[in-house]
Amino acid sequence: MSSRSLGPTLIAVGFGIIVIPFLVMFVLAIGPLGWALLGGAVIVLGIVVSLRESTGYGDVNRTNRTNCDDCGARIDADADTCEYCGAAR
Repeated sequence: MSSRSLGPTLIAVGFGIIVIPFLVMFVLAIGPLGWALLGGAVIVLGIVVSLRESTGYGDVNRTNRTNCDDCGARIDADADTCEYCGAAR
C-alpha cells in the first residue's frame, strides 16, 4: 500500500463536486457586462496591490512641517532657516 493517504484526495474531489456546478452557473449567468465589470475590478485590485507593494510606499517622511513666514514654502517645523529662501526663523 502507498504511503500517501486517500483522505485529502477524497476531500478535494468532494469539494470539486460541490463547487464546480456553482461556478458553471455563475459563468453562464454573469453575461458580457458582468465579465467586463469583473475584469475591471480585478484590474483595479491589481493596480492597488502593485502600488502598495512598490518601494517607497511606506517610507514617507512624516516629520512635522510648517510654512515659512517669508516665502510660504513647506519646511521642517524645527528648522532654523528656510531651505528655499534662507530666511531665519
